Amino acid sequence: LGDPQKGFPGYCARTPPDWTGEHVRRWPGRHSEVCAPFREACLRAARLGEDRGRSLVSGAAVRKGEAVCQAQPPLALHQYDESKRICEVCAHCNGFVGSLRSALSRPLAAAAKGADGLKAEDLVDELAALEELETEEWTLRPRLPCEDGCGEVFCSSECMAAARTEGWHRVLCTDLPAEKRRLWGLFRKHANKHHELFILAAQVIAEIVCLVRHHGADLYQAMTFFTRFAKMSWLSMLHLPSRSHTQGFPQKGPLVEMAKQKTEHRLEVVVGALQLLVAMLWERRFAELLTVDFFSNLVGQFSLSNVWVQIEHPLSARFAAKMKSDPEFRTRYARLAEASVAAARKVAPPETEDANPGPAPEDEQTWKLPRFEASGLYVCCALSNHSCRPNFTMRYGDDKRATMVALRDIKEGEELNLAYVSPSYELTERLTSLWRHWGFVCTCQKCQDELMERALKLGEGANENGLLLSPAGAQIVAGLCHREPPEGAAVEGAPPSPSAPSSTFRPAARLAAAATAKKVADEAAADEEDEHGSDADEESEEEEEEESDDEGDDESEDASDDYRAAAQAGFEGNLSVAQRPYANPLGPRGVPPSVMQLEADLRRLMESLQEPAPAG
Repeated sequence: LGDPQKGFPGYCARTPPDWTGEHVRRWPGRHSEVCAPFREACLRAARLGEDRGRSLVSGAAVRKGEAVCQAQPPLALHQYDESKRICEVCAHCNGFVGSLRSALSRPLAAAAKGADGLKAEDLVDELAALEELETEEWTLRPRLPCEDGCGEVFCSSECMAAARTEGWHRVLCTDLPAEKRRLWGLFRKHANKHHELFILAAQVIAEIVCLVRHHGADLYQAMTFFTRFAKMSWLSMLHLPSRSHTQGFPQKGPLVEMAKQKTEHRLEVVVGALQLLVAMLWERRFAELLTVDFFSNLVGQFSLSNVWVQIEHPLSARFAAKMKSDPEFRTRYARLAEASVAAARKVAPPETEDANPGPAPEDEQTWKLPRFEASGLYVCCALSNHSCRPNFTMRYGDDKRATMVALRDIKEGEELNLAYVSPSYELTERLTSLWRHWGFVCTCQKCQDELMERALKLGEGANENGLLLSPAGAQIVAGLCHREPPEGAAVEGAPPSPSAPSSTFRPAARLAAAATAKKVADEAAADEEDEHGSDADEESEEEEEEESDDEGDDESEDASDDYRAAAQAGFEGNLSVAQRPYANPLGPRGVPPSVMQLEADLRRLMESLQEPAPAG
């Protein structure tokens, strides 16, 4: 695993990362370009707190809709195998290649089984119709297969020549002896069976080898350049019930044996991949590069820091418009388009497909070409933290270059946040997904608002497990609706909390509180009218009221004790099994401290607003 004082671990401990990329300016290709936003002061890496890791901040003020930085190439990019089977791009520049004919034919070939599969020629009346789809109007770039037969394609002779002199392709194809080239094919099959990001890790390792062998790069500098982002060993990122993928191994309980078995299996898979890499790339100077530790950390980094890249085919919109506006064109190619879409769905089913899909507009389904989908590591956004209310988003060009676009006005020095999961997801789904995959509980403004709203809604009605507001609690809540607390300060009247973000109520939370407070006030007014309508004399009413107050104090203390005891089971006790974010057959084992703190904050709030149990 390496000596932490020597070798690559020691180098990392002694050498802070260079985000400006000054030491890579002489490297070929995109390496210097990916650091340009930091070098030009558009972006800065910063630590915004002792308890936080690195964050990404804006180096300048940016207006809504403007680019924070633009046209940034990926440091590493892997097109998913399903996407690659139905959508071709250049192996060097990642640009789309081919014509409309190849775009429609490729899914048919991928879905075909044997000689009986449908072909484009079978779906048009004459071959001349297919030749029309290869004219200049419908051609993007030429399709040039690799001369060494590795299966990759290029868009030009320039890209092919560059791939033969730099990057991973030179090491894993051009420079490999003929007897070893089949090993790269075996490696890809192994990766597609177990974990696709193995391919990206192998390509990065091969690129480091190329930089050291042919371009004079220092080995440790090159290794650091590709591994300076959030990472964790893939061997430790286990899929276990009730636990985050980024938690450490369980120390006791029924999950221990399960974790042990999964870890042993993953180790076998990683060792199998490394054996193939060693057979292709071994040199003594690359011993630290070809280790289980480096390889598994690289795969884990991609799992945590990569973004999902989706780009529509550049001919898709033009093809749909032509099919819609030209009846003769639609008649000639309707069968081919329908068969191509059906084949693409068979090879690469959509991520979120309705179980009972309704009729979709033809121009959205039947005439849509397969899109490009990949996992990409972009230096410009890899340091950004999550927020369910992000202030920038990513847009990608046909060449897979990324532009960071501001979703609202951004000040100089303001932290830049990206949404790791879709902000449109429901609160429970967002919290669960973030905790499962990244190991944290989001406490952004949106989640605070929705958590407060949920806590208050639990009190509506007569649910015995819900939250019923007392008159004092209603007064606190109503007060929250009329003032904005200072940023980062606890709300006056709210229970003390060591967690500052979850003790500051935002506008949506105050609106939810206002609705609940109004309901409680209306019910109190109705009860008061009933009391005034009784025939009891004033003196007896006062005596009963005093007795009721005394009893209420005792009952409030008893109810509070009972509530605390019930709360030990967690805030989830107020939700049905289907609603519980962390419900599982084995119980809430391994819930991180941030979850417990968030639940503790909510429990304190609920206790302070809870209605004492009625007498009897």
